[in-house]
Amino acid sequence: MAEKNEKKHKSMGKLTIQVMIPVIILFLGILVVMFQSMFEARQLVYRYIEDTARLYVEQINTDITKINYEIVTLTSKKGEANNIPAGVRPEDSQYYPILNELVEQNRNLKIRYKEPCCFFVYLEEADLFISDSGSVFKDSQKQGLSNVLMEELRMRKGERTPYSQWYFVNDGEQDYVFSRFSKNGMTMGCAIRLEELFNTLHINSLGYEGIPYILDKDGTIFVSSSDRDKIDPETLKRIAGKRAGIFSESVIYSFPISGIIGETRAFHIMISPSGGILEKIMRLQVILVFLSIGIIVGCALVIRVYYQSVLRPMKQFVNSLKNTEEEQWINENGNNNILELEMASKEFKGLLRKIKALKIDIYEKELARQKTELEAMQMQIKPHFYLNCLSLIHGMADVAKQEKIVYITEILSNYMRYVMRDAFEPRQLKEEIEFIQNYVEIQQIRYGKEAFSFEVIMDSNMEEYLVPTLIIHNFVENAITHAVSLDNHVEITLYIVNENYEDGEYLYICVSDTGKGFPPDILEAIEQDKPIYYNDRKHIGIQNSLKRLKIMYGDKAKINFTNMDEGYGAVVEITIPVKKP
Repeated sequence: MAEKNEKKHKSMGKLTIQVMIPVIILFLGILVVMFQSMFEARQLVYRYIEDTARLYVEQINTDITKINYEIVTLTSKKGEANNIPAGVRPEDSQYYPILNELVEQNRNLKIRYKEPCCFFVYLEEADLFISDSGSVFKDSQKQGLSNVLMEELRMRKGERTPYSQWYFVNDGEQDYVFSRFSKNGMTMGCAIRLEELFNTLHINSLGYEGIPYILDKDGTIFVSSSDRDKIDPETLKRIAGKRAGIFSESVIYSFPISGIIGETRAFHIMISPSGGILEKIMRLQVILVFLSIGIIVGCALVIRVYYQSVLRPMKQFVNSLKNTEEEQWINENGNNNILELEMASKEFKGLLRKIKALKIDIYEKELARQKTELEAMQMQIKPHFYLNCLSLIHGMADVAKQEKIVYITEILSNYMRYVMRDAFEPRQLKEEIEFIQNYVEIQQIRYGKEAFSFEVIMDSNMEEYLVPTLIIHNFVENAITHAVSLDNHVEITLYIVNENYEDGEYLYICVSDTGKGFPPDILEAIEQDKPIYYNDRKHIGIQNSLKRLKIMYGDKAKINFTNMDEGYGAVVEITIPVKKP
């Protein structure tokens, strides 16, 4: 139950993130909604104008289709007009009834359809043009639209059309589109002012303006005179094919025109904002969007300032509490301006110094304990050889070999002097080896030089290196004690070399002999850190050496015990960090 009720503590950084993330997500959601509403509003306006324009175009197409059909029908019925001969003049009154009938017909058509500005009949053989306002003979004075139409019809004289075809003309003031259907030497058609068509299709609603225009094959733009300043070819190229979006203010919709200048012609409606209320609302939405973005950026800046001024100083303060080995104080490194943390740091500084003083006292006591333990280990090693030497002196004195007694006594004196020095301090390698060689010489006097040989292999540049006292000596002594016998000559080798690893420079020391090697039970006891018993006696030299290396070097000291072969040749390998004086 206690575990269930335990509260999970969170850092201020995580709490800040947990608070700010929902706020940022909320504002991002508002941005998405605003962008979507802007897009939908613009699409709604464009769709409305597009639908309105489509209705207008459909009405125009319906009227044009009816006009085309009626022109084709009437042209097919009028056989009497073809009887008017070439060269007819205004004074030929016998043809007036036919001409008046055609004029009246054109007037009726103009009344019936609102788009055309005039209907006409052109008799190719007589070169006679009859419109709703009268007849124009070959030699008549003519001007304006009648003159332009008559010239266009003369150019196409003899061209037969399967259906009504439409063309563009200009009378010097306005653009027109006119139709012609020719059959049996008679051409009938009508003319429509483009200005009238464009005014019909011009839409201004909800703050948006729909500007109509027609694009000819050669790139000519036909547009209302009032809209000519609002459209240019570069603008049309830039927005052609683009869909309406949030930031695309202008868009073009196209609607086919039935029967006008072939099937490739179409009315184009360019929709652009004209500054109405809807556009002002959308501008306000844009302002709100940028305001929301500014709020998000402001939140990010506030978080950054909050992190720099509060969270990071608090993190540094917590790290200073963790890292008590270094005096890193917030009020000393210049990165903090929080008074409360500075006061807490000042109080903690005094407490930490007291803790450090206590730690130093404990550390010094631990050093004294380790030194005492090392000296105790040394004292366990020293008496064994010392007693052996005394026994040897006693034996030599017994047979009256006085000269050797003097020599052995001198060597023993040097040996004891070296041993009695501070065992806690490391010695130079050359001193340790000289001491070992003195020991080996005493043992060769004891056993005889025929019993064993001793060789040191080492570079001269390592003589100044520092090594623990009596560590090497202990293993050389073990090699002589357990490997040397009077039956076979034993070779003992001390090999020392300098080695470099990723974590530093190390000293490799190897003591090997050609004796019988370590018994399996001894190797097992060493590996499992158990007491070593040999010939029913407990041996502590190896374990004391291992403890000393552990105390002095920690995990960086390595020692390995092996045999060259089964039952032959013991090998002791020691690796310790290099220490120089």
